[in-house]
Amino acid sequence: MKAPLEAGRVVCVMRGHDAGNWYAVLQVLDERMVLLCDGRLRTLEKPKKKNKKHIQIIHFCDKISGDTNLSDAGIAKVISDY
Repeated sequence: MKAPLEAGRVVCVMRGHDAGNWYAVLQVLDERMVLLCDGRLRTLEKPKKKNKKHIQIIHFCDKISGDTNLSDAGIAKVISDY
């Protein structure tokens, strides 16, 4: 059974110039696209728009999905733990 892609997932990018980088899913835009953030280069103010086919789900993190006070430093810390 495939895990659902939702806000709070930690993912690895498999295609594109940023392949191999880890991101957190901020928002699912539609059936094809998601917004990703890593807290360093791709901040909350400038998230990366990526096709769902080009990412692989790694883990679900409650700290990202349930936190209303998200910060770039907090997201970077969560991603670095994996």
